Formats: sequence, C-alpha cells, structure tokens
Amino acid sequence: MLPSEPDLAAKGSYGSEMLYSPADVATIVRFGLDHGVRVLPEIDSPAHTGSWAVAYPDIVTCANMFWWPAESEWADRLASEPGTGQLNPLNPNTYQVLKNVIGDAVALFPEPFYHAGGDEIIPGCWKADPAIQSFLSENGTLSQLLEKFVNSTFPYIVSLNRTVVYWEDILLDANVKVDPAIVSSSEFYYLDCGHGGFVGNDSQYDPPPTSGGGGNGGSWCGPFKTWQTIYNYDIAYGLTPAETKLVLGGEVALWSEQADPTVLDVRIWPRASAMAETLWSGNRDESGKKRYAEAMDRLHEWRHRMVNKGIKAEPLQPLWCIKNPGMCNTVHPST
Repeated sequence: MLPSEPDLAAKGSYGSEMLYSPADVATIVRFGLDHGVRVLPEIDSPAHTGSWAVAYPDIVTCANMFWWPAESEWADRLASEPGTGQLNPLNPNTYQVLKNVIGDAVALFPEPFYHAGGDEIIPGCWKADPAIQSFLSENGTLSQLLEKFVNSTFPYIVSLNRTVVYWEDILLDANVKVDPAIVSSSEFYYLDCGHGGFVGNDSQYDPPPTSGGGGNGGSWCGPFKTWQTIYNYDIAYGLTPAETKLVLGGEVALWSEQADPTVLDVRIWPRASAMAETLWSGNRDESGKKRYAEAMDRLHEWRHRMVNKGIKAEPLQPLWCIKNPGMCNTVHPST
C-alpha cells in the first residue's frame, strides 16, 4: 500500500489479506539483500492498469471491458489477455497519480533502476476512449500518445536518480529513444511457456490434434523452454560489437497467471541457473564448442544442493547419472 496513493491497493487489490504495507516491503528488501538478492518491482504502465480504475476511473481507458470484443479481429482487441485497462495519456490527472506512485516506489526500493513497464500497449484500448478518439480524428497518432506518456514520466524518474527500464514496446517505437537493453526473449527465457493457455473456450484445442506431440499446446509462447534451450541462447548473437555494448544483461521471466508458491521452485530452478552460467561464464569452451555435457553434470549436482537446502528444484536426470558421471551423455566420455 503506497503512502501517497493508498486507495490504489485498498480498492484495487484482490483482498485486504493480499496487501503489502511499507513495512512488509522493507522486510522483503532487507531479506533479499541479506541473501544476495536485489528486489526491483515493475510498476507497469500505461497498460495493465485496470485495477487503478477502481480508485481513479477517469484516468483509465477501457477498464473492465471484455478483452476481445465479439466478431472483432485480433488487431482490434482491447488487451492481449483478459484484464483490460490503460492509463490515459491525455488526462493530466494520470501524471499526478503516477508521479505519486513513482515517488513512493523509489523511496521503498533502493535499487538504482526503476522498471516503468511499457508492456503490451494495445491500440484498441486507447481507441475506446472518447477523448482519444477526438485526438486521433484531428490527425493525432497512437505513437504520439505513447511519446507524450513517456515524455511526461521519463524525465521525472530520471530526476529521482533512477535508470529507467522499459519493455521492448517502448524500445521499438520509432519516436521514443532508449538505448541500453536487457534481454528477456519469450522464445528462450520465459519459464511459464508450454503449460497451455489460461483463457477458456480456446479454439486452439478444437479440433483435437491427431497425435499427442508437437504444437504449442495452446500456449502462445510454447513449447516448454528446457534448460538446454535457455543454455543455448546467445543474447548478443548477430549484433555488432557496438550493439553488443548496449546489452546490459538478460533475465528469465515467470509470470503469475499460472504460477503461485505451489509451483514456484520447480518452474524456476534449475533452469534459471542455466541462464546464470551462460551470462556469467559463457556457454562455450576454449575451442568455441557448446559445453552441454559438462553443464549437465554441474547443473545436476547443483540441483541436488538446492534440494538439500529445501528448494524444490526440478530433476534433470535419474540419480544413476550423477553416480556415473558422463555415462548419460550421447557420446561416450572416452571418445
């Protein structure tokens, strides 16, 4: 619950038992630092702000509307998944509320970064608002709306001595210039992929497949990202040396639509460890070959260490393999 905007949580949360007080946040941040973990929240905006409409209905467009209107094309959707609502860039009240949120978040989290979101900004949601319709009818553009939003918030965040983090939706807009990047590819680094979609009556399952294999199982980013897929990814592949210098690092992502504490450990570990080794130490040996075999041995042993610490990490191999190093490879260790 943010001190400057308590109604956002009090009115927009799922329930009073699901609120974080400033004291709760301080405890989490301190616990993380004590264990080598830096806590950085993402305050997503302008999209994914439907809950804000409960406290401030005037600053949110298309709130609580059905996300994919009947008989409409995908391009005309109001959101990329259920749960609509985007902050209105034309309403001055938007920026007063948002600046209060930013100020409180900066005070609560000591990190030098501020994750401002910018994810999945859907044109249809903005087009549903009468004021924005009028703006567009007078030769205004959606890109100008986004530019106005960024230009009204980015300088304020920077003035608080924070480096701003955005999703690629901001980076790819021609009128918004942001250079350094952190890589989080849905093709390699999304840990919730391959578990099926969470929307109901999904036509991807009808008619039934002719066999049990293949396809994405209704998951937009399927198939499942194995540790090998993650380990194989070179985040600077195809970039020039100058472009590579702009890549600050990478991150795996696990979204909460189909993940909660009951499955958290097994979804994250040890796959996140594969990414960590790749980014910290590289995934190739001195000759340039990928180190799958030795990485498997390390990750397998590392997984058992985590289990011994009470972390429910997913198994990678049968126990026999750790008792017989190298014997579970496709190439015999003596060759």
